[in-house]
Amino acid sequence: MELRDDSLVDMKFMVSDSGFTDRYFYKQIQKGNLPPPKKYGRSSRWEYKDYKCWKQSCGQPMKSAA
Repeated sequence: MELRDDSLVDMKFMVSDSGFTDRYFYKQIQKGNLPPPKKYGRSSRWEYKDYKCWKQSCGQPMKSAA
């Protein structure tokens, strides 16, 4: 599965891809470094482009999205 910029990713994906914890991401949201998620019922999702931009600003290499 290839991710496009408008694809939605969940916390599980971001934790797995980056190696950071969910707690770390919520602190990044509080600091304004990562936009808050879009809520779909009880689910939280981020646009892949927002996650990708955040990750590049941290200087972490992107893993293959496939």
